[in-house]
Amino acid sequence: MKYRALLLQTASCVVEFEAPEDATPEHLEAAALEADTPTLCHQCAGSGNQSLNIEGEWSLMRDDETGKPEIHVDEDGAR
Repeated sequence: MKYRALLLQTASCVVEFEAPEDATPEHLEAAALEADTPTLCHQCAGSGNQSLNIEGEWSLMRDDETGKPEIHVDEDGAR
């Protein structure tokens, strides 16, 4: 007899985006959420009797103490 079970996993990703040097925290948050996020092609998402779905909205990781979004300047990418 075969059974199927739904397994849950937390996913995270790092996105790169550009914003003006004087961008407000709200502008940075909006720009981060508009950045391209990873997806899976049909072949990578499933084969045979297994599948993997990434769906839903992404949210920013926030500092536990301050509640501020964790957004860092990429010094290597700075102009």
